[in-house]
Amino acid sequence: MAELRVAQIACALIIACAAIASPMRAAAASQDDPPAAGAPARAVAWSALSPAQQEVLAPIRDQWTNLPPRQQERLVRKSERWQTFGPVQREVVRARLTRWAAMTPTQRARARERFEAFQQLPPDEKARVREAFRRFHALPPDERRALRERFERSREGQP
Repeated sequence: MAELRVAQIACALIIACAAIASPMRAAAASQDDPPAAGAPARAVAWSALSPAQQEVLAPIRDQWTNLPPRQQERLVRKSERWQTFGPVQREVVRARLTRWAAMTPTQRARARERFEAFQQLPPDEKARVREAFRRFHALPPDERRALRERFERSREGQP
């Protein structure tokens, strides 16, 4: 039963683009800190970004002016790390940013909730979820699709 629960959590993470829990998150944690307490965040104009930053953030250009200033600042800090990434890391980040930009606000909220729920798990449970996630991705595409459909049916109360 615990294995099924772990598989369900893994599928939920996949369906909700839980890729936001990337291995790069730990390395980036220190750069994700908000400005000092009390320091007001300032909006960043798209035109003020460097060409390299605009390239990285291009998938969210249409939403840029609607983002809160703190989020803009955080994204600018992250985009500055772009030059340190290798080609594989760059493609992973680009794909994740594109997927995130395509999500509806409801999907984003669900992804955030699931990420927070994952963060609250004890380390051994996180390890089990990560292993289930790894095993899921090792499956052929048809088996992954069937497992997703079975998971969705179980969430809707169907057999």
